[in-house]
Amino acid sequence: MSLNISFTGRKSQIGEYFKGDYNFLSYDLMDRNTWSPLLESDVVFLLLPKHKDTLAMTKQFVLSAVDSKIKHIIKIGSLGPWRLIHNQIDRFLLESQIPYTSFDIAPLMNNIFTEQYIKEQQTLLDYRNNAPAPYLDPVCLASAIEQSINNHKHMNRNYQCTGNIQYTITDVGTILNNNGYPVHEIKDTTNNKVHNMTDTNSDFVMMGRIADRYKTEGWYPPISHDLKDSFGAESRSLEDFIYEDKDIFERRFADDHCL
Repeated sequence: MSLNISFTGRKSQIGEYFKGDYNFLSYDLMDRNTWSPLLESDVVFLLLPKHKDTLAMTKQFVLSAVDSKIKHIIKIGSLGPWRLIHNQIDRFLLESQIPYTSFDIAPLMNNIFTEQYIKEQQTLLDYRNNAPAPYLDPVCLASAIEQSINNHKHMNRNYQCTGNIQYTITDVGTILNNNGYPVHEIKDTTNNKVHNMTDTNSDFVMMGRIADRYKTEGWYPPISHDLKDSFGAESRSLEDFIYEDKDIFERRFADDHCL
């Protein structure tokens, strides 16, 4: 029996690396009228936006999914401050009895560089106080996501998704400079400004406190071997990614920001 598999995020960077023949759908989590094609699917891969109403609207989507054809939801989660939102979504999914798989990524992935590297000003934005974070190759992540589709051994599981190398923003600046992307300034900012998280609800206040731990505690996500151990997926270095996939690195898709 063939499955109706729908992926969101085709125009995101991660979407460039999926190899399967899926339905690639665009939707707006904040607009229920766009949900129908997803709810008619057997398996759904979701990219959830960073928005003040993401938690509430994802819960509404899950409630709709309970009475739909969906048998498995796959999503990108977070090892950074947004884990506060994703942890609540994960629990809601578990109680809904819709099997889920969450690939929780660290603050450093290539889409983050498109958010933080302002090419026109040759500037990098640093909202982690130069704390290290593990780089994640999108090829590695895409391979794991595809292997998880309707696979029972990966259901109701969270995977900590990192590569094997920690980078500071200073390291990133050096790598960009060495690969033809000039960085003349590293400018301090805050996570809230980069992601426009200006709401004052309790979740956003707590996420701000989590982000402060980069400075007050020197906190950063540790290296994890989940992707290698569970999916046999190996991550390239940032240097290799830029060298080998420069055409993709240079694309600045708005959809990347929902990772």
